Amino acid sequence: MAHYGTNAWKIYKSCITFMPFLFVCHFCRKQIQDLNWQRKNDQLAGGAKLRELESNWVSLVSKNYEIERAIVQLENEVGQLKQQQGDENKENIRQDF
Repeated sequence: MAHYGTNAWKIYKSCITFMPFLFVCHFCRKQIQDLNWQRKNDQLAGGAKLRELESNWVSLVSKNYEIERAIVQLENEVGQLKQQQGDENKENIRQDF
């Protein structure tokens, strides 16, 4: 009994001295888990914002393309009108002579 009793006491003592370390480890794990959870939530929110901004960007690029097409069309019309006006001026000059 004396032989096993001392071993049991040593094991009990080592368990008791080890318990604060387990508590600290558990506390650290909890903090790490909370931090990871917060990061995940931040990333999900950032992903949603990124998708929204990307959609907005696509819309703006499409509008820019439409504006550029309209500008080219108007420039072509202006060129045609200038050419028609130039042709009419030539006709008027010929008729005057």
